[in-house]
Amino acid sequence: MGIKAFTDCYENLQISPNADMEMIERVFRLLAKRYHPDNKQTGNAEKFNTLNDAHA
Repeated sequence: MGIKAFTDCYENLQISPNADMEMIERVFRLLAKRYHPDNKQTGNAEKFNTLNDAHA
């Protein structure tokens, strides 16, 4: 039985825990574009997956 490490989703999305849903969506979309693996300049698959997990 493995123990999962605590993941601070707000920290991963670089937002305040007091952020409303609109802000969360806006920041997620911005960061997802930036780190998407298809983005040749700033793509980062690991960071993109972390963002998706935090958003979910």
